[in-house]
Amino acid sequence: MSKANQKKIEGKAVVLGATGGLGSAVVLELAKRERSVIAVTRNIQKAKKLFQDINVEIRRANLMDQEETIQAVKGAEVVYHCANVNYTKWLKEFPIINNNILSAVKEVGANLVFADNLYMYGKMKGDKISEEHPLNAQGKKGKLRIHLAKQIIDADTKGDINAVIVRFGDFYGPNVVNGFTKPLLENPVMGKVATWLVDLDKKHSMIYIRDAAKGMVTTSEDPNSYGQIFHIEGAEPVTGREFITMIYQELNQEPKMRVLGEGTIKILAIFIPIVKELKEMIYEWKYPFIIDGTKYASTFNTTEYTAHNVAIRETIEWFKQN
Repeated sequence: MSKANQKKIEGKAVVLGATGGLGSAVVLELAKRERSVIAVTRNIQKAKKLFQDINVEIRRANLMDQEETIQAVKGAEVVYHCANVNYTKWLKEFPIINNNILSAVKEVGANLVFADNLYMYGKMKGDKISEEHPLNAQGKKGKLRIHLAKQIIDADTKGDINAVIVRFGDFYGPNVVNGFTKPLLENPVMGKVATWLVDLDKKHSMIYIRDAAKGMVTTSEDPNSYGQIFHIEGAEPVTGREFITMIYQELNQEPKMRVLGEGTIKILAIFIPIVKELKEMIYEWKYPFIIDGTKYASTFNTTEYTAHNVAIRETIEWFKQN
């Protein structure tokens, strides 16, 4: 597909994984821009609750099924691939979902925007992780992310589809509930101790989910973005100690924090499947892990991100209500 002389991409949008943390934020960002949006999910009731105040079409689809995936994206000018699966099922399910989405997007002639993480880079080399950072993943999940991204870029290079990949550090914010954010942000709201991983004093990139969604949609609307990879960095990198202190400041409480150490993680991994999957990612918290968003900032002339204290305040309010 030619990218030349294309207008800004603002047609019908389909969001896959629409009830997840990022997917739901993308739906809300598109609605804010008055875009026509289709939210695709397996959980219709959750979608109705999340999107009750906006005008959005909801479609049910199991992305493990190719025909359902094709039906889900029909009519789309752009498809946002925000689909995720249980951490323990990544190796089995993600390749199938990726193949189904690529086939569906090609069949309907849509543009594809893929939400990615930083796992493929492995331990950070240098001061920051730019788009040119070596793909140095040593673990199975990092190698899987290399494979998925290569599939998408190869499909774009061959002309089967137009695709752009956006990558982020760790998400937090409303509707982001996982093994990292729950003990970090929900625990203090519930009167428990906030938990961080491995080392409280190493700088780590964290991005507010609404900033991630805004960056993803902004990137997708520019036809010149396709065929490229963009890092979106969010507010400044923080240590666990700094982030947790901000949480308790918003709660008007003295900070209480504990660390799930490397040794503890390795022991728990023997008994708990989700911790076993986390074990290979220890390097992200054992060493500094900082994303470089210079390319995105210069391309779209923006460095505006929600300050962590403001984002934490909004996140705490969501946890209190949910």
